[in-house]
Amino acid sequence: MDKSRKGNLLIMRFSDGEDLLAVMKQALLDENIRSGIVLGGVGMVRNTGLSFYKGRGEYETVPVATESELCSLNGNVSRFEDDIIIHLHAVIGRPGGDALAGHLSAATVNMTAEVAVLVSQVELVRKEDPETGLKTLGFGQGG
Repeated sequence: MDKSRKGNLLIMRFSDGEDLLAVMKQALLDENIRSGIVLGGVGMVRNTGLSFYKGRGEYETVPVATESELCSLNGNVSRFEDDIIIHLHAVIGRPGGDALAGHLSAATVNMTAEVAVLVSQVELVRKEDPETGLKTLGFGQGG
């Protein structure tokens, strides 16, 4: 993965075979980014997991093994206790023109992928909601 940061903007280019979520998380930690907005992402992925919330903290995941175009990627980066959570939604295009969308829970980069993150001046903090089982978004002292 290559990255470049100027001020509050981080641009990352991922390489073939990299775990998109794991490598992105490490880059954000290395850059000390704990709150941010994922402005967008494009490229190609394989071994993708798109998840859908079923309730009570449970997700159903649709695996997509085939090479797919990463057509759209957005979301946010927030702090949860001593860690960060990258919450992403994606649209992927499959061969033949079908598109699938959902919460991105897994993706291996296929050839390359590019992602832009804007550091947030508002502190984004997650807290567990006992009613839904979700880690819902809240705002820290900076927002």
